[in-house]
Amino acid sequence: MPLLDYGEVKLEVNGLNEQELKDLQQNIDKLFKLCHLVAEKYGIAMNDDEVRKIVDYLDQFTENMRDAVFKKGNSTIKVILEEWVTLPNQRRLIGLWYLLDRLGYKTDRQADLELIKQRLLEWRTKAQERNDKDVLELLNYFTKLGFYNF
Repeated sequence: MPLLDYGEVKLEVNGLNEQELKDLQQNIDKLFKLCHLVAEKYGIAMNDDEVRKIVDYLDQFTENMRDAVFKKGNSTIKVILEEWVTLPNQRRLIGLWYLLDRLGYKTDRQADLELIKQRLLEWRTKAQERNDKDVLELLNYFTKLGFYNF
C-alpha cells in the first residue's frame, strides 16, 4: 500500500498496478505544478471581505477532504492531511478532488464543483490573454482529461 507524500497532503493508494500508480503520480505532479504557476503568476489583490470568504471556503473544503476516500473499481485513494494545511496546499486539494473525479474516482464527500470549474476557466482565459505558454501547456494537458468538457 504505497503512500504518496506531498508534505501536508498524503495519499494512501491501494489496488493500483505499477503503471496506474505512475500515471496517477504524473497527473498529480503536473496538477501541483499548475497550481504553483497559477498562484505565482495570477495572484490577485482582493479586498478583505473577498479574502475572508475564500479562506473560509478553503477551510471548509479542506475539512471535507480530511480522510476522504476515493474509489474506482477495486482501487482506493485515501486523503490523509496534517492537522494544519497551509493555503497553497488547500488550493491544491481543490484541484486534486477534481482531478480524481475526472480520472473516474468517486467519493461520497461533497465539494463545490462549480467553483472548481470557474477557477479553471478563469486560469485558461488569463493564460490566453497573456499568451502564457507555461500555464497554457499544462492546461492543455488537462484538457485531455476532460477538464473543460462541462
